[in-house]
Amino acid sequence: KALRAQDVAPNLPTPARSIATSHAESMVMVSERLFALAVSWLAVQARAAENEGLKFSPSNEEDTRIVKTFGKDFLWGSATAAYQVEGAWNEGGRQKSIWDVFSQTSGRTYHNETGNVADDFYHRYADDIQTLKSHGFNAFRYSISWSRIFPLGAGGQRAANPVGVEFYKNVTRNLLENGITPILTLFHWDLPEDLDWLDPKVVTEYFKYVDFVFETFPEVKHWTTFNEPWTFCSQGYESGTSAPGRVASYEKFSCGHHVLLAHSQAVELYREKYLAKNQGTIGIVLNYDWTFPLNASDPLDLKAVQCSTDFALGWWADPVHFGDYPACMKERLGDHLPKFTEQEKALLKGSVIGPYLMNTYGARYTTWDPSQLEGHRPSFTDLSGNLIGPQADSPWLHVVPVGIRKHLEYVNQRYKPDGIIVTENGCDVPNEDSMPLEQALKDSFRVNFFRSYLAEAAKAVRKSGVPLKGYIAWSLLDNFEWSDGYAKRFGLTYVNYTTQQRYPKASANWFRDMIAAGRFPPAHGAEHPSTVWV
Repeated sequence: KALRAQDVAPNLPTPARSIATSHAESMVMVSERLFALAVSWLAVQARAAENEGLKFSPSNEEDTRIVKTFGKDFLWGSATAAYQVEGAWNEGGRQKSIWDVFSQTSGRTYHNETGNVADDFYHRYADDIQTLKSHGFNAFRYSISWSRIFPLGAGGQRAANPVGVEFYKNVTRNLLENGITPILTLFHWDLPEDLDWLDPKVVTEYFKYVDFVFETFPEVKHWTTFNEPWTFCSQGYESGTSAPGRVASYEKFSCGHHVLLAHSQAVELYREKYLAKNQGTIGIVLNYDWTFPLNASDPLDLKAVQCSTDFALGWWADPVHFGDYPACMKERLGDHLPKFTEQEKALLKGSVIGPYLMNTYGARYTTWDPSQLEGHRPSFTDLSGNLIGPQADSPWLHVVPVGIRKHLEYVNQRYKPDGIIVTENGCDVPNEDSMPLEQALKDSFRVNFFRSYLAEAAKAVRKSGVPLKGYIAWSLLDNFEWSDGYAKRFGLTYVNYTTQQRYPKASANWFRDMIAAGRFPPAHGAEHPSTVWV
């Protein structure tokens, strides 16, 4: 506050009063400087603490739990998908996919954005694989574009496209030469434009396609038939928010039925024709975000949770492991649910070779509501109106680390797999797309997401005996996020979509240091800053 001479020393003569005033003003200036220095010091300390939180640290309890649980043989990877990163949509003999048609139709995606260029992975894959390696990963999950490698020819028949084959051969060879295990997805949503999952003939066409791919890529030992059929069937044939953009009540179940038939035939083909000579694994990637009862003391809300699980996860996992759809689906849908023949049930049951493959992101509540088709009504808030967890950039994704543990434990108890691999887990940071580059690279929200989720996964292993064999972070690069276009960034690597320049985020460096700590721990019995390695 401004000081007046009469306020400082009102009874002193004027000269003395001036000296006192000057002294007081000096003291105020000193105090202000000290306050400014204190604020500056606190800001420096806050930045230092923030930066420290961005890094892997042996003194961090969660970091230590992760490293102690997942040893040097654990599979650490990151992922992409063809349409989301490749670009080159009309190069090298590639046929249009349903996602080319969908995204090139006005009003379908954010700002009418498309995957025409995306991350230009088609031309930049070698550098991106080096980025993957620099992040410390020993596995890479990627997908083949059916339209690029086995397109519809001029005569109306599908045939191998040598240019497409060469591209995927080069990607796979590059991975293997760099000591990175390829995990290849046969279908990640980009169906050739002339096909439809509502048409039974798609099952036969898929069989021909995968037979060609298995024959062509014997060097690949780990296959997934489909990525998230719940998502592409529900969004493509119910809500219309994904390709092919149909809005209907029951079409998604026909889509799913054909997907399951195609999956079972692909696994049987691999088992009979390729397994003995290639000694690989094959499964289907299923997504589910764990659901809690809105009112845990209400038996109907507990029933709602089971119906939620049945319609999202059991829809696929029950036929694959038990040969038929789960009870709640049959009860709620009646004749609207397609039926398997006895032969189809036999082919489906046990149609997996190797680990269970799961994607998981957030969590939610649900309550029983018989007026809903699936018998329940989901919510992100509890009975008091509190969010289940902090919201990421996507409105459907809330950070609930215990959800991954619950998911892992449920899969292990119900399906009893030989092993489990988390094939996708990650988040988009709130408002990251509008941040300056320097701020976006300090993605503490994402670091804390991975750290807390992996710490819960470690609990599932240690306390519940879950056989978790690998973890794959979504995603290696910021990329085309389907109907959200380029507005949402999930990448460990920042991509400038104008220049195509890549920048590693703090989350990438966290993975690099964490993975290195797990592969090269201190000698047995040596003192660690926070614990003793065992």
